[in-house]
Parts: sequence; structure tokens; C-alpha cells
Amino acid sequence: MAEGDTIHRLARRIAEAMAGEPVAVRAPSPRGAAAGLARLDGGRLTRAEARGKHLLLWFEAGGEELVLHSHLAMSGSWHIHRPGDRWRYRPDSAWAVLSTATAEAVQWNGPTLRVLRPAELSRDPRLAALGPDILDPAFDVDAGAKALRRRGDRELGEALLDQTAIAGIGNIYKSEGCFRARVNPWRRLGDLSDEELAAVVAATRELMLAGAGSGRMPKQVYRRAGRPCPRCRTRLRSRGQGDDARTTYWCPHCQPG
Repeated sequence: MAEGDTIHRLARRIAEAMAGEPVAVRAPSPRGAAAGLARLDGGRLTRAEARGKHLLLWFEAGGEELVLHSHLAMSGSWHIHRPGDRWRYRPDSAWAVLSTATAEAVQWNGPTLRVLRPAELSRDPRLAALGPDILDPAFDVDAGAKALRRRGDRELGEALLDQTAIAGIGNIYKSEGCFRARVNPWRRLGDLSDEELAAVVAATRELMLAGAGSGRMPKQVYRRAGRPCPRCRTRLRSRGQGDDARTTYWCPHCQPG
């Protein structure tokens, strides 16, 4: 699943490649046509925005402001190419193709692709329920820790994925942030001090800011179960956590329960 740093980086790249230029929009796949993409054809991209894991592309098209809303979940992806480059997947399976004279942004799959007016976007319950974006320049670590605290007696790793508390954190940074802060992701929120919660939020934000800038995700514990911990050489562990059984990775020595 694309995490918040990926979406922020994607928004920045699309804006740099296309903002202000006339955009030809087409939908090779019937799924993209059903999203109403034809309404954007010939418009101009005015800005690209990330809200947690949601990508919002703002257009002036046909005399009105419209927003292309995309959420990639587990299966979706966007790729940016130069015209004439070979695409990663079959061209006729692309859901959306945004083209200018110098760049193409192509989207495949994912649960959400739709064109909305700003008023419709503002009424969307899922977007309205999002907590503060952890990569927002104005994000406050202590406020983020308090938002987690309000999630009752859930396990820390599960609470970090709650987008209504803090938006943007996914499974990779859940595990890596807890490891960086040396806090066990299986501990209950009620058993953690304010300082421990703030340390996890701060570590996670630091890692995600680095990822948003470099495009590289941390690889200290994620998908490294059974390998030695990079700090203490204890074997790393993993198991499913929460109702969705998302796999959590941790070091039982560096992050005692």
C-alpha cells in the first residue's frame, strides 16, 4: 500500500511536471471512463495535494474547478513518464492517462478514482474524518500523541494505522517508527506514557519526511522477520495485528513488551 510519503512525493512530481499546462485526459480502461475523466480533458492542472494517503489533483476545466481524487490502497499505482516511454503495464488497462507536451502521468487500479466538484469533496465523509496529516508542515507531535491517546485501549501498532487519528501512516512506517523509538507496538495505549507516545509519533514523522524527500523507505525491521536486529542482533519477529491482521515487525529485545 502506498503510504503518505509516497503520495506527497507523487503530488510534488505531478505538479512539477504538469502544473499550468494544458492536459489531455483519457481513460483506456472502462473503470477510468466511469470515473468521469472526460470532464478534465483539455483543462489545466492548478495544484496537486496529498491528504494522508489520498491524492487530489485540482483542475480548471470547462469553466469550473474540478478535483481528481485517487486512493491507491493495496493495488493502485501512478507512474510518470516522458512521452514515448514504455509503460510498466498494458496501455489498454490504464485507468487514467494525463498528458502534456512533456510528461505523462498514468494510473492503474486502486479502489478510488473519481472526479468531483470542490463542494462534493468537502462533503466526503472519509476525507472529513481524516486526522492531521503527519507530513503537514504544521503537524504538531504532541497533538498527534493526544489523538492516539483518544483511541482507547488499542494496541499501539493498530492505533497508528487509524487514519482518523493521524493520516498518512501505513504498515511500513508503523513498524519502523516504533523500532526507531524503541517502543513495543503490541503495548496498549493506556500502558504508554505521554513521552513514549510522542517519541513514536516524532520518530515516525522523521522517517516519513526523509522518505518523502528521498523516495527511499527505511528497512530496519519491515519484512525482515527472522533476521538479526540491526542494533542488538536478536532475531526480529512478526505477526498479524488488529482486525485486518496487518503484519507488524519488531525486535523483542530492543522493544520489550
